[in-house]
Amino acid sequence: MIDTHHGWNASIKPSILGFIFSIICTLTVYPVVTHMHLRHDCLVATVVGIGCVQVVLQLIFFFQIGVESKPKWSLLLLLFTAALVLVVVLGTLWIMYNLDYDLMPQMGTRGY
Repeated sequence: MIDTHHGWNASIKPSILGFIFSIICTLTVYPVVTHMHLRHDCLVATVVGIGCVQVVLQLIFFFQIGVESKPKWSLLLLLFTAALVLVVVLGTLWIMYNLDYDLMPQMGTRGY
């Protein structure tokens, strides 16, 4: 139910459903990881897949993407935020790789 005066959802039902779905996603992954039911590659793919499902569910139920009157602006803001996070994460990984390569001594060779 949308409150047209304020533009936000007046019901608590989406938040409760989102919380329940998030708990279900978390509880689904936990036994798979702790009991090592899958090979490493399949395990990583399963955890990442369920994590992506959980992100989509949280965007729908908590951030209420798609229920506002102008969803175009929310989508643009979401895409910009995702691009910014991607740049920060990839930049951090690149810097850490270069620091590891430049500062760690090569195994088997003595350069000093």
